[in-house]
Amino acid sequence: MKHFFIILFCLLFIYACGTKRQYFEPTHIDRELTHNANLKAKIIDWNLFSAKLNNGETILKNNTIVDNFKLDENYVLLAYQDGEFVEADNNGNLKIYSSAHEEIYSYKFDAAVIGIALNGDDLALVLADNSIIFANRSLGIEFNKTLTPAPAQDSRVANPIFLDNIILYPTLDGKIVVLSKNTFQIIKDIVVSAENFFNNVINLSIKNDKIVAVTAKRIAVINPARTIYLDADIKDIALSDNAIFIFEKDGNIIKTDYNLRKLEEKKFDFAIFTKVTLYNDHLYAFEKTGYLIKCDLNLKNIKVFKLSDATEEISFMGNGKFYFGNKILDLL
Repeated sequence: MKHFFIILFCLLFIYACGTKRQYFEPTHIDRELTHNANLKAKIIDWNLFSAKLNNGETILKNNTIVDNFKLDENYVLLAYQDGEFVEADNNGNLKIYSSAHEEIYSYKFDAAVIGIALNGDDLALVLADNSIIFANRSLGIEFNKTLTPAPAQDSRVANPIFLDNIILYPTLDGKIVVLSKNTFQIIKDIVVSAENFFNNVINLSIKNDKIVAVTAKRIAVINPARTIYLDADIKDIALSDNAIFIFEKDGNIIKTDYNLRKLEEKKFDFAIFTKVTLYNDHLYAFEKTGYLIKCDLNLKNIKVFKLSDATEEISFMGNGKFYFGNKILDLL
């Protein structure tokens, strides 16, 4: 038996040594890019809404660099709305500040706040223990429900959405929970996908009067008549007015309409997309080994640029800009 395990170990070792990781290798590079400007500090953290610099400043998705407000230590910015900054830490603390840095609300929840939506004094929150909460700044917590535990999560978490008299909550176990704002009753829950791990909703949007919900394994388009699904190994997603662009983990890009019918498809062998955006009628994707890919919305007229300086840096894509480390690149 001992000899059997030794032989098995040797075979596994030989197999591992003989398996070589393959990387994206473009057949043509249009040119090498460099940055256009510098930030005052380096990016140290990011979420779907903002990036945090090591001097406490933040960059918003609309490219606003907030230098008149400094985040508290160990906090990240979850939202900025109507001149108010909403920040949270990993210990359940949530704070809301005015633009003059006056604290106007604070509360300590049982777990970290990872998703939030604001509607006047009302707050809809998703916590790291998969709790969904409705709170009012003056009245306190009015609804609180802890859902199925989700021990392994994607770092990207979608925010809830206030929609007329209901609230859409993206959960960490692959659902959309619909809560009545009037009765605080759950009207419906919609299963997007049912994976055991990394199943949180990473994108929740309203487009063309339809709800679009995305996990790492499935995209759902929901309207009153029906729900349509498409299974894919999803790395990221971008939405235009007329199309959905699905970036898969194997380097494939799929364009669909809002009925999830495939319109176009383009494969970039072994590409690992880490940041994507849609800007000025073009798609942009940063590939992990240092390439910026640009194409039109039909996945044609492809250009590949080398961007070596960005490979080891934490990055963030805003509207027309790519931030990496302490550098800024204007998208072409």
